[in-house]
Amino acid sequence: MNADFSKMKRIASYLEGGPECTDESLNSLPSEYKHRLARSFYAINTHDIDKITGKRFFVSKKIDGHMQVVVFNGKQIFMIGRRGVARAELPCLEAAKAVLVNQKIEAMIAGAELYAQRAEGRSRVYDVTAALADETAADRLGLAFFDILELDGQSLKTASYETIFGRLSEIFPKTGKAHVIETRIARSKADIKRLSEKWIEQDGEEGLVVRGDMPFVYKIKPKHTFDAAIVGYVEGINDYKGKVKTMLFAFMREPGMYQIAGKVGNNLTLDQRKQFFKILSQKHAESNFIESDNDGIAFHIVHPEIVIEVGCNDIMTENTYGKALLNPLVRFDGNRYSLYNTVPGVRFISPMVERIREDKTVNTDDIRFSQISDLVYLPEQSLKPETLPESTRIFREVYQKTLKDKLMVQKFLVWKTNKEKLDSRYPAYVMHYTNFSSQRKEPLQKDIRISNSESQIMEFARQFIAENVKKGWVRY
Repeated sequence: MNADFSKMKRIASYLEGGPECTDESLNSLPSEYKHRLARSFYAINTHDIDKITGKRFFVSKKIDGHMQVVVFNGKQIFMIGRRGVARAELPCLEAAKAVLVNQKIEAMIAGAELYAQRAEGRSRVYDVTAALADETAADRLGLAFFDILELDGQSLKTASYETIFGRLSEIFPKTGKAHVIETRIARSKADIKRLSEKWIEQDGEEGLVVRGDMPFVYKIKPKHTFDAAIVGYVEGINDYKGKVKTMLFAFMREPGMYQIAGKVGNNLTLDQRKQFFKILSQKHAESNFIESDNDGIAFHIVHPEIVIEVGCNDIMTENTYGKALLNPLVRFDGNRYSLYNTVPGVRFISPMVERIREDKTVNTDDIRFSQISDLVYLPEQSLKPETLPESTRIFREVYQKTLKDKLMVQKFLVWKTNKEKLDSRYPAYVMHYTNFSSQRKEPLQKDIRISNSESQIMEFARQFIAENVKKGWVRY
């Protein structure tokens, strides 16, 4: 539970370093903790508070900041973010240390939100990023403690939140640079609604976090709605034949440039699904960009002409391990889509179709991407892709089999990316397997293997062929 401050670099008025600066036992703790928290969260909007069950709740303000694991070993105090970045000597950390020493705490590992303290308006995540980069602004950062993982050598991971909040309230003050998260005790859903009206609607806070006797945690936010263009659809099967199952939607970054942002199929009646299919099936467009729905079925790509209003309960910009989410950026030339780049993006929680926006058209104002970027922080990145070497195909075999009116195809493809030395996101070799069966419930199935060894990737390909190509298959 130690950190080597001598390995950290001086950044503005504080110290910062990577995983090599802390004990190995702490390196994976922030991402594992965030993953555990994410699995326990249940996102709802303010209209769904009646769905909450229980009789006594701890209702906290949701702060838009950087989640941190704060470590105090009796002498040192430091914090570690989800990407393993360790920081020390921030004023808010020193304030927390003073509190812990005064309370005679010997050791603690706690969850806290690092946020920008403002005289007016709520903190935004980008305020934290700006303050950490400004030599004169670190003093504006605060720590709001909301959880305790260990206290004086005792694990509290399985303790009730009543116990945890009780200890936090005994240790930390309600205000200052290091404080317990603002929390109220609610004894009914009506109490939660009143807090929602006060904190979210009147004060403009990001949302509420509601804990109680249930094993999960409710995250309540105002319902978000956005206007987006439909760029693809999947047709249903059986009773849903001739009806839309799922639609692919996108926002415009600049004329002719669309950021694919999500898939939506909820909140549609059968008549609406039928009507969408009737419209979209007449608007097919050519595309070298392929996207599939959650069942692995490829979208029919369509001309971006229909605008819908999409609602959701929350927006994610990172996965549970702190890795940034990426969205495809595609170019549309009036008839054909082509994949242009991959950029920092989002994932919608519980998306649903609200309505067709007949009063909106596909332009840089009505379906602008800033509807998203005004709400959540996304790292800046040029839309223009980096110039990277083209991949080289080193193996390709296709097999076909026909049974009456059933067509089956298997394709095995191996290529060398030629990019692994320039961009760590790319492996050296990729093996891609495609299995298509025209009458299967999920017609298109895919699998992939990656490696930095040519001999290993070719062995993967040989194994896949041996396991899948049996009697009756003809090499095409």
